[in-house]
Amino acid sequence: MRRRESITLAVIILIASVAGWIVWPDNPGIHATVFNRDIDVDFKVVEGLDLQGGMQVLLEADPAPGQELTPETMNAARSVIEQRINAFGTTEPVIQLQGQRRIVVEMPGVKTPEERDRAVKLFGETGLLEFVDTGSTSPPPGRPLEPGKYPTVLTGKNVDANAVSVTFDQRNTPQIAFGWDAEGARTFGDYTEKNVGKYLTIVLDGVVLSAPRINSRIDDRGVITGRFSLAEAKDIVTKLKYGALPVPVKVVQQREIGATLGQDSVDRSIMAGAVGLGVVLTYMLIYYRLPGFIAGVALVIYSLLTFAAFKNPWAPVTLTLAGIAGFILSIGMAVDANILIFERMKEELRLGRTLGAAIEAGFNRAWDSIRDSNISTLITCSILYYFGSGLIRGFALTLALGVIVSLFTAIVVTRTLLRLLLSTGVARMPALFGVGGVTVPVESVKRAPSRPDPNGFLPAGS
Repeated sequence: MRRRESITLAVIILIASVAGWIVWPDNPGIHATVFNRDIDVDFKVVEGLDLQGGMQVLLEADPAPGQELTPETMNAARSVIEQRINAFGTTEPVIQLQGQRRIVVEMPGVKTPEERDRAVKLFGETGLLEFVDTGSTSPPPGRPLEPGKYPTVLTGKNVDANAVSVTFDQRNTPQIAFGWDAEGARTFGDYTEKNVGKYLTIVLDGVVLSAPRINSRIDDRGVITGRFSLAEAKDIVTKLKYGALPVPVKVVQQREIGATLGQDSVDRSIMAGAVGLGVVLTYMLIYYRLPGFIAGVALVIYSLLTFAAFKNPWAPVTLTLAGIAGFILSIGMAVDANILIFERMKEELRLGRTLGAAIEAGFNRAWDSIRDSNISTLITCSILYYFGSGLIRGFALTLALGVIVSLFTAIVVTRTLLRLLLSTGVARMPALFGVGGVTVPVESVKRAPSRPDPNGFLPAGS
C-alpha cells in the first residue's frame, strides 16, 4: 500500500464510521460539558407535514376602514408571514393564498397547545411597534394603550433590521437591543433631547412593553426591556426584523391535521430505497466485476454520508415523500460517474495498457463528462428550489445534496480503493475487470499525463 492512499483510506473509514454512527436509529446524540459549557446535540430525522402532521391555520385579512385590499398587499402579507414562520424554526411550512383575502398556513410538527398558541401569536399579530409620547404618564407594562390618546413619535418601519437582537442585562433577564436607520436616528435624537425627564412608552400591537424615562439624548441605538420570557423576546425580534403586516389578519379557523401519508407510505418508501440500492449493487457487480464491487462499497458509503447530512443538527433536511424520492433517485445517479470511469478503464485495458495507466486514464478522461453532467443536474435543482415551494424544494434539496456527495464517493473513494488493489495479486485476473482474453500487468500506479499523445493514447508503462 502506498502511504498517500493508506492515509486517504483511513480518513474515508473514519468519515464513514462517523456517518454510520449518526445514521444509527438509536443514536443518543452528544451531551457533555466542555470547559464549563454544556453541549447538547441531537441527530434526529425531521419529517415534513405529509409524514408527521401538524397545524393548519386559516387567516383572513381584516383591513381598517378605508384601507384598500389589493393582491399586492396580500402577497406582501404572505411573504412577511413566511419569513416569521421560518424564524420560528418550523421546516417545510406551507403558506399559500386562498381567494382574495385569505391565507392558509400549515406547519409540520406543531402539535402541543403551547406551540400552537405561540405560533399563532407570532405570525397572526400585526407586529406594529410604536414609540409613543406619554408625557409624565408611565403606563403599566402588559396593558393596552388607548388608541389616539397619545402622539406616536416613531414606528418600527424606522428600525434597522440588522441591529435587532436579543441581549441580556446584568440579572440575565432578556431584553431587545435595536437600532435606527438614518431618518429614525435623527428624529429620535431630536425628540429625546427636547423631552428629557418625560416617559417614552414602547408599544407593540397596542400593548405596552415598557415605559422608560428619558434621561439624556439618544441617537441611533436603544434597548427595550419588559416582562417577557426568552421565547417572547425572540418572537418580538422576529416581528421587528421582518416588519409589520401590511394589513391586519384574524384567525378564522385553527385545527390539527394528521399525516397525509402515514407510516405505511414511509415503510414502502424505505423498502423501495433498499430494493433500488440492492438492484444497482447487483448490476454493478455482475457487469463490472471487481470495479463494480468497489463501486458498491462507495455507494454504501454514499448512502451513509447523505443520510447523515440529512440529520445534521444545524440545518437538518426535512424529509417529505418527495424528498425521499429525490434521495432514492440520487442513489441510481450516484453510480453514473463510476460507469463512465469503468468503461474508459476497460477500453484502456483492451489496448494493452497497464492497470495503473488504465485507472488514471479512466478517471482523468471521464472527469469532463462527470463534471458537466453533475453541474447540469445542480442547475436544474437550483431552478426547482428557487421557483418551487414546499415539496418541490424538498425534492430539489435532497437531490442536489446527493449529487454533491456522489462526487466525493465516486472520485475519491473509488479511486483510492482501486489504487490500493494494485499491490495485491487479486488485480492480475482480467476476468475480474470484465475484460476477457487480455493479460493485465500490475504495477505501482503512476499519474497519467494531463494531455494524451497525438494518437489519444497513454504510453505503455506511464
